[in-house]
Amino acid sequence: MHSSSKKFLVKQYHVVLICLFLFLSPPAIAQLHITFFNAWALMDTTITRITIKDTKELLEKACKCTVDFDNPQATIQIYLPEIHPDSSLVPTRFEKAASFPYKHYPIHDYQWIQQKPNDSTYILHLIASTHQAVSFGLYGLLQEKLGFQFYHPRNTVIPNLKTWPLSNEFEFTARPLFDKKGFHLHTQHPIELTEYLLNPTIPEGLDVVKEYIDWLVRNGQNYFEFCLLNSIDKKQWIEHAKKITDYCHQRGIFVSVDVSLHMIQQKNFQLYTSSIGKKKQIRKNLAWLNQANWDFMHMEFTTAEFFGGNRKKREKLRFYILDWLDKHSSTKLMGRQHIVKPEREYKRKKHYAYDSLEIELDKKRGVMAHTVMFYDMTEPHAPVYENENQRHMFEFMLKQHKQRETWYYPESAYWVTFDNSIPMTLLPYLTARLADIDTCVAYQIPGHITFSSGWEWGYWLFDWSIARWSWQYTYNQKKEIRTADMFVKPMLNDSMLIFFQQAIQTQQEFLKNQNLIQWLTAMTVIDEIPFKKFSLQFQPRPHLSYKYIRRRATLKEINLIESTDLPRLKSFADTTYHLITKFANQINDKNQHHEIVHELFDGIYITGLRALHRYYILKYLIEIRKNKLLNKNVKLPNTFLEQAKLVRLQALQLVKKREAGYRYPYNLIATRFKDHTAYRFGYLYTVSNLHFWNREEQQAKKNRYGPFFMNIFNIARIMGFIK
Repeated sequence: MHSSSKKFLVKQYHVVLICLFLFLSPPAIAQLHITFFNAWALMDTTITRITIKDTKELLEKACKCTVDFDNPQATIQIYLPEIHPDSSLVPTRFEKAASFPYKHYPIHDYQWIQQKPNDSTYILHLIASTHQAVSFGLYGLLQEKLGFQFYHPRNTVIPNLKTWPLSNEFEFTARPLFDKKGFHLHTQHPIELTEYLLNPTIPEGLDVVKEYIDWLVRNGQNYFEFCLLNSIDKKQWIEHAKKITDYCHQRGIFVSVDVSLHMIQQKNFQLYTSSIGKKKQIRKNLAWLNQANWDFMHMEFTTAEFFGGNRKKREKLRFYILDWLDKHSSTKLMGRQHIVKPEREYKRKKHYAYDSLEIELDKKRGVMAHTVMFYDMTEPHAPVYENENQRHMFEFMLKQHKQRETWYYPESAYWVTFDNSIPMTLLPYLTARLADIDTCVAYQIPGHITFSSGWEWGYWLFDWSIARWSWQYTYNQKKEIRTADMFVKPMLNDSMLIFFQQAIQTQQEFLKNQNLIQWLTAMTVIDEIPFKKFSLQFQPRPHLSYKYIRRRATLKEINLIESTDLPRLKSFADTTYHLITKFANQINDKNQHHEIVHELFDGIYITGLRALHRYYILKYLIEIRKNKLLNKNVKLPNTFLEQAKLVRLQALQLVKKREAGYRYPYNLIATRFKDHTAYRFGYLYTVSNLHFWNREEQQAKKNRYGPFFMNIFNIARIMGFIK
C-alpha cells in the first residue's frame, strides 16, 4: 500500500478514536455563574449592603466561580426584592398582640422560591418586605440550603459548590419564632470577648467584636448584649462603645448594655456609688452611657443576687430612671428576675410577689425570666439556688407576659465551677434549651436571649443550636422538626452521629435523671463555708459533703453511697469509655470535619474521665472512714489516690491537645493576668492545669476541706468589698 494511503488510514483511525472518546466520556460540568438582580437598589442601606457583599464573597469561596450583578447569562439568577420605604414600620405579630409599651423591630419573615426554566438555569426569588428580612434571607439560604455552616464566630464551614445543589423547584419559608433573639455575653466572667469589649486599646479589638456581631446576623439573631464593668477607663471606653453600637445598627440588630443600680459584686458598673446625691450620679452616668445610642439597657436593681434590700427606695429610683430615659433617649429599660425566690432574699424588708413588677406604672420596663445551668424551666428536679426546680420562673414568665414585654433568659454555660471550667461538655444543655424554646413558642413569648459564658470544649454548639432553633423553617409546605442533634448531622459521618446521639442519652440518664451531676461539679467557696446559714446551694452538690464523709459518716450512710452513687459514677465512666473506644476509629474519617469531631469527642471523653476521677476520690474517703469505724485505725488506701492522679494526668493530655486548637489568644482565656473582671485569670485557666481535679486530690490527701484551701478566687474582690 502506498505510504500516503497508510497515513490517511491512520488519520481516519485517530479521528474515530477521538469521536468514540468524546461520545463515551461524561459531559463536562458547566461552570457555575451566579448573579444578583435588584441588588443595587439595596446598596444604599448598610443592613443589606454589608450582607450582599458578604454573601457574594462567601459564594465565590464556595463555587470558585463568577458572582456578579444583573447578568442574564448567569446559570444561577437570584432576584432580590424591592423594599417599600414604610415596610419597616409595620408591626410584627408579637407587637400587635402587646397591650403595653413594646420595642418595635421590623418584620423579618422571608421566603425563597426556586424555578427551573431549563436544564442549565435556576431562578431564585427572595420574598421579603424589609432590609432585615433580606439580610436574614440571604444567610438563611446559605446555611439552611447551600451547606454553609456559621458555627463559630471565627470558624465557618464553606461547602464545595461545583454544581448547584438545589436541583428541583421548591419553596423555602422562614418564620422567626421570637421577635427579639440573641445573646448576652456575660463579661463579668473572663470569657473570649471580655477584654475586646471592655478594653479599647487592644489591637484589632473592634474587629474581633465585629466578627461576633457578624456571627449573630449570619445566624438570624437581632440582639447583642454584654456586661459593663466599673474597671473600664470611662474616658476612652465610650468611643469604643459608639463604634460597637454603630456596627450593630449597620447590621440591623439591637444592642444592649448590662449595668446595675448599685450592685457591688463582680465589678458591675454602678449608676451610683455613694448614698449622697444618688440622682445626680444616676443622671450623670445615664447621660454618659446615652452617648453610645443603646437600644436597650439591662439593669440590675439589687445589691447582690441574694440581697433584696429596701423595695420602696429601689422603686423610686427605677421610676426616676424610666422617666429620664423617656425624656432623653429611645432606650428601653429591661430588668431580670433572678432564680432566687423573693422570700429567700437576705435582708428583704417585706415579702412582695416578684418585687414590684406587677405595678401598673412599671409596664414600660421589660423583664427577662432567668434560669440557670442545664435545667429547663418546667422539669421537676433542678436543685439550683436553694430551689427544688425552676417552675416558679415559668409561672412568673407567663404572668408577666400579660403585663409587659417579657423575654426568656436561660443559660448555655454556667462557668465558675459547673461546666466548662472543670471542664465537662454537658450535652443536656441541648435538650434543655430546645425544650424551653418549644415551651416559649407554645405560649408565644416574644423574646429569647441566651446568657452565654464561653465557647470552647464544644460550647459553641449550644449557642449555635439555640440561634438556629429560634426560626421555624418550612420546605415545600413541610415544617422542619427541631431535634437536639440536627445541626451536627452534616458534620458527622453516620457512625459518629450515632456516637453523639448515644452520648446525649448517656449524659441525660446519668447526669440529670440520676442526678450524678451533684458529684461531678467542683465545690464552690460557698459550699465549703462551715456556717450553714451562709452555705447556700447555688448548684447541685452531694447530700453529704466530702468533709462529712471523711470525718463523720456512719456505716449506714457509707453503705448507701457504696450501693448507689459509687456504682453510678463507675457505670457512667465505663459507658462513656465504651463509647469512646467503640467509635475511636471513626474520628479521622476523611468525609467529616476533623477539628469539630475531635473537639466534641474530647469533650465527651473528658466528662467520663471526670466521673472516674470522682469515683476514686470518693472510694478513698469511704475506705478511710470505714477503716476508722471498723478497725479503729486510719489506714490510708493510697491506691485510690494514685488511680485518681493517673486519671487526671490522662485528662490533662486531652487538655493540652485541645489548647492547641483554642480560637482566641491563649493568654487571654487560659492564663493568669490582670483583666477587667474580678477574677484575674481567663475562664479556662482552671482547665489548663485541671485545678479543681488536683485540689480534690490534695483535699483528700491532707484532709483539709476549708473554703480557702488552694483557693484561687479573691472572694472579697468578687463580692465587691475591694477593687
